[in-house]
Amino acid sequence: MFRMILPDTLPDIVAAEEGATHDATAAQADAAAARTRADYGRVSRWGLGLLGTFGAAIGCGLLAHMVEVLTNGHDPLGDGLIAVLVLVIAAVPLVPSLWLLLALHRSGRRLARAAGSWAAQAFREAPGSSTTGDWLAARFLSSSSDLVLRLVGSALAGLGTVFAASAVYYAIAVAPSAAGVTAGLTLTILFASVCAGQFGGVQRIQSGALGRVPQAAPDARR
Repeated sequence: MFRMILPDTLPDIVAAEEGATHDATAAQADAAAARTRADYGRVSRWGLGLLGTFGAAIGCGLLAHMVEVLTNGHDPLGDGLIAVLVLVIAAVPLVPSLWLLLALHRSGRRLARAAGSWAAQAFREAPGSSTTGDWLAARFLSSSSDLVLRLVGSALAGLGTVFAASAVYYAIAVAPSAAGVTAGLTLTILFASVCAGQFGGVQRIQSGALGRVPQAAPDARR
């Protein structure tokens, strides 16, 4: 059974959220950072996010079709019944997909914050242990396979946001269409949220890793 947060990493997350990381040694903090990072970076989490985005996009398209039925029809009763039917069909992929995306976001935010907090704590416990390898690893962290997937997903979602927003303009100024506006607006919100969520997680992890290489450590900057 899939779990948003693995049982082995839950104590690490709770400790980070309660500010109890200072009780750990550098080795313990490193281990906790590795566990939470591995949990966050699971390919299965990314795949479920992709599935949820696809399902939500289908739901947005069906909502736009419902608006088209209501605005372009000539039989109020019949069109109303069809619109209700389309709304019910739209809810089938839309509701569980949005729930899935929200659950992934909430758990991913907790995991990313904990991973960043533990990574920074490891350096605070051993401030003189920074090496050139740490400097490079911290700055090229986003090149790792797990975070690259998130950055690619964030970039694609950003492009989707731009295209969807341009569709709103087209549906308003060029070829007025209530259905087009509905599709554009809902997809813009969806893609922008996915873009921000994935990018934010990567940044939280990277910020924690950068704490391992302070500006006051000149040897680590060579």
